[in-house]
Amino acid sequence: MELLMAKSLAGHDKGSLYVVLGEDGADVILVNGKNRTMEYPKRKRQNHVQPIKHFPKAVQSEAEAVDRWTDEKVRKVIRLYEMAHKEEEVCQKQM
Repeated sequence: MELLMAKSLAGHDKGSLYVVLGEDGADVILVNGKNRTMEYPKRKRQNHVQPIKHFPKAVQSEAEAVDRWTDEKVRKVIRLYEMAHKEEEVCQKQM
């Protein structure tokens, strides 16, 4: 299954990471596995989120192994992305 993630740009959840489940007109349907679960996804306008297009290999391989999204798998993918992103920032600062 192809991984689609987004970062919130507006609202009280600004800066939060989500997995995109789908689109509905001008809205996207988002989950993070914690307060926005598969049962209660968040609807947000497309212009209020920034799509994430490039993923570290660990995140991509984890997402490809997913056949059906669950809250636990969503949390794991988001956590892997955050860890990889922090490592990348540390490496760039050391240069």
